[in-house]
Amino acid sequence: MPRSYTLSDKARAERDAQKHATQRALLDAARTLVAERGVEGVSVVEVGRRAGVSHSLINAYFDGKAGLISALVRDFNAPQLAQSREIAAGPGTPEARLRAILLAWAVFDLADPALLRTLQAHSWDWSDAAEEENRADRQQGLEPVGLLIRDGQASGAFRDDLALDDQLAAIWAIYTNGMREAVFARPVQSPEEAIAAIWGQIAALLLKV
Repeated sequence: MPRSYTLSDKARAERDAQKHATQRALLDAARTLVAERGVEGVSVVEVGRRAGVSHSLINAYFDGKAGLISALVRDFNAPQLAQSREIAAGPGTPEARLRAILLAWAVFDLADPALLRTLQAHSWDWSDAAEEENRADRQQGLEPVGLLIRDGQASGAFRDDLALDDQLAAIWAIYTNGMREAVFARPVQSPEEAIAAIWGQIAALLLKV
């Protein structure tokens, strides 16, 4: 009669830790290679080799290259959400906190301009499913900004004649274009310079005259 084996809590924890470490190594390797060569110039074999693991694990953990790149985009954006929420809940006027959030985004995005350029370019060519996931992530990422807009409207500092969704879409478009200008500037703009360059547009959109 076949014997049944059940992993102990310790063994299960060790297995999960190893899985996480492998996923992290694959994401880090993919991030480096994508910044160097672009998405199309990277193969799963190269990612596995750089990570020091079998490339077959990319299929096991990410469902192939497309899933790996999608995970890389989400991994790239994730730290900004927690920081945005912290800033939104902190002290200061709604205007000051909003500017602080945008600056925090820019500090993160411009830390690796090559990767930012590559991921932005890839966003025009990814699947419909990846776009749907990205839109959901973007909506979540803009929630702290929406809270600040409501705070500003409640205090009388921000105009209230525009729909919130329209304001958020405009802020995102202004910020995204600002990052493009920052990356293509020579030298690349600092985060402070990039936000200063777009702040007039943000202020015109939100502040009462």
